[in-house]
Amino acid sequence: MEFSTIGAEDSLVEAKSRLEHCECLIVFGKSDIVGVITVKMLDDQSTCGQVMEMDILVDASVQKVALWKPAFIIMTVDGEPNSVSRGP
Repeated sequence: MEFSTIGAEDSLVEAKSRLEHCECLIVFGKSDIVGVITVKMLDDQSTCGQVMEMDILVDASVQKVALWKPAFIIMTVDGEPNSVSRGP
C-alpha cells in the first residue's frame, strides 16, 4: 500500500489532505508507530489518535502475523516505515 506518515496529535484536516495522495497514513506517537488511518476511518473526531486503527504489528515475523492476525503489518528500515500491508 502507498503510505505517508502523520502524528497522533495532528488534525483530521491534515489527515484528509495527505490521504488524497496515498492509501493510508502510518501514525506516530512521540517516537513509535502507534496505528494506521485509511479514508474509511475518518469521522468527526478531533485528532488522528482518536480514529486510527491500533491493531497493527511492526516488523513482525510470519509466525507472529499468523498467530495475531493484525489489521495492518508495517515493516521498517532503521526505524522508518518502509512498507505497510493489510493483515491476513
